[in-house]
Amino acid sequence: MSKVTEENAKLKRAIAVSVALHIVLIALLVWSSFDEHIDASAGGGGGSIDAVMVDPGAVVDQYNRQQDQQASARRAAEQREKQAQQQAAEMREKQAAEQARLKQLEKERLEAQEKARQQKAEQQKQAEEAALRLQELQKQAAEAAAAKAQAEAQAKQAAAQAKKEAEKEAAKAAAEAQKKAQQEAAKKARQEAEQKAAEAAKKAAAEKAAAEKKAAAAKKAEAAKKAEAAKKAAAEKASASGVDDLIGDLSSGKNAPKTGGGAKGNNAAAAGTGNNKNNGASGAEINSYAAQIKAAIESRFYDASSYAGKVCTLRIKLAPDGLLLSVQSEGGDPALCQAALAAARQARMPKPPSQAVYEVFKNAPLDFKP
Repeated sequence: MSKVTEENAKLKRAIAVSVALHIVLIALLVWSSFDEHIDASAGGGGGSIDAVMVDPGAVVDQYNRQQDQQASARRAAEQREKQAQQQAAEMREKQAAEQARLKQLEKERLEAQEKARQQKAEQQKQAEEAALRLQELQKQAAEAAAAKAQAEAQAKQAAAQAKKEAEKEAAKAAAEAQKKAQQEAAKKARQEAEQKAAEAAKKAAAEKAAAEKKAAAAKKAEAAKKAEAAKKAAAEKASASGVDDLIGDLSSGKNAPKTGGGAKGNNAAAAGTGNNKNNGASGAEINSYAAQIKAAIESRFYDASSYAGKVCTLRIKLAPDGLLLSVQSEGGDPALCQAALAAARQARMPKPPSQAVYEVFKNAPLDFKP
């Protein structure tokens, strides 16, 4: 702050000097104007005239320089004052930081002092407790020494009894340890046996599954082969003299679609015509397509040997492209029917070779014999 005061004093002195110079300059200008007027009115005596001329431009320049100097002085003073204020603010910040640091140090000192006091109190407490324990031990030792003479016999007897009990406990502990070891060994052996059995069962199951998968694949291939052979045999066997038992079943009242009496009569009439055709389909075509349907179902039918000699009547409903719309059981062995229904739903039925064949099988019964 003293530096700022000094700068302000210098600025005031500069302003005072500038004002004094302006006053002197104005006085000179006034004086020179009076002097010029007196000399001009002195008459024409022919003598020389001494005149002092003042250049107004120089005066103005001098005045402007003084103004610039004053402005520069003011700016310098303002800059110095600003710097002084900034320095003062920085000083205040430093002082505040220093005070905060000192306050923190004082806080830490007090905390350390309190901690040291607590530690000292704790140590003193521990020392007192140790002294009490020592006194108690000394008291107990004195009492034991005083009673030693009187208790020798009892101590000897107690030692013998204790030895006996210790031996007994040791034997018991050894027996328990041996028993526990045997149990652990038996448990470990049992776990190993169970693990081996589980691994063997898993391996056997995997081998069984592989064998079943292989057998199923072989059975599927065999069924496809049989279906192809049946299809070929049916085509070769068909003749114009009549149709096989399937045509008779389809044309009979028992196997006709359950859609009303009129439809049943039409099917029967069509199957009994002299040209051996049903709704325009030949017996060979019907036999061939029936064999294909049976082969498709058998391709999804497993463990046929379990149903040997059993029959299930299935009613199938097909779309023109061979898509199975529905399949129902109409009689026969219940277990076989359940397996046959599942196989039929998984099977992919072939497309009827003609519209005439489709008309026969679009809603027809089929005796399934695995």
